[in-house]
Parts: sequence; structure tokens; C-alpha cells
Amino acid sequence: MSLSDAQSIPPLPSLKPNINSNLNIETLPLMTLAELAIPEDGYEFGPRILVVLKGLVFDVTRSQELFGPAGLFKAYPTKDITYALAKGSTLEADTQVIGTLGLTRREKENLERWFIMFKNRFEVIGRTEQFNR
Repeated sequence: MSLSDAQSIPPLPSLKPNINSNLNIETLPLMTLAELAIPEDGYEFGPRILVVLKGLVFDVTRSQELFGPAGLFKAYPTKDITYALAKGSTLEADTQVIGTLGLTRREKENLERWFIMFKNRFEVIGRTEQFNR
């Protein structure tokens, strides 16, 4: 399924002004995809839902209707979704591709729009080795 095929996508959470305005990338913890897959006990709403986009780790827990087990993006949690979002794909296979090699100019522009949206809506809690400075 592609994002353009989606019939009814639930609305994204509203913008949180300045959610990442004081973000210092260098002080964020370095995380691996394996670490993202370890559930955290005691989190108020169950395990946190984390995704990686362009090397930054985003907490998307507040959008469980999108990223949870029944959501359109259910293949995304604990994955690097950079390639999948650029391609407009919700396929699990596209979450296995790390990086942007082979993307067209249009796909890279699409990726930038997604990245800006994520930075405006979801808290950045870490970074991975793939973060492009």
C-alpha cells in the first residue's frame, strides 16, 4: 500500500510550537534500531512508539492511531522510515532500506517535507549513526 492509496488517514496531532526549538543534536543519546525495539516498562500509555527519520529518533506515541497495531503506519515503529516516507510507502520491506541512495529528486523533496512535519509535531529523543549533520 502506498500513502496515496490510503482511504482515510487519521489527522496528525496538532503542531507543538517550538517542540524541538532548543534541540542540541550533539547532546542527544546515540541509539541503535535494536535499542528502539526494547519496550520501556512503566510508560504511562504503554510502550513508547519510536521511529527514525533522517537519523533522528522521534517519539510518535501520541499518534497511536497512525503508528499503533491498527494504524496505517503500523510497519514503522522501531524502524528507520526515511526511505519508506520518501517513497510514499507503508510497506514493511521499504522500512528495511537504510539511507537515501537511489531516491529521485522528487522523493528527496518529499522526504524533506515529511522531516519538517515530524520535527514540528513529534519530540526528538535521540539520534543514530546515520544522522546527517
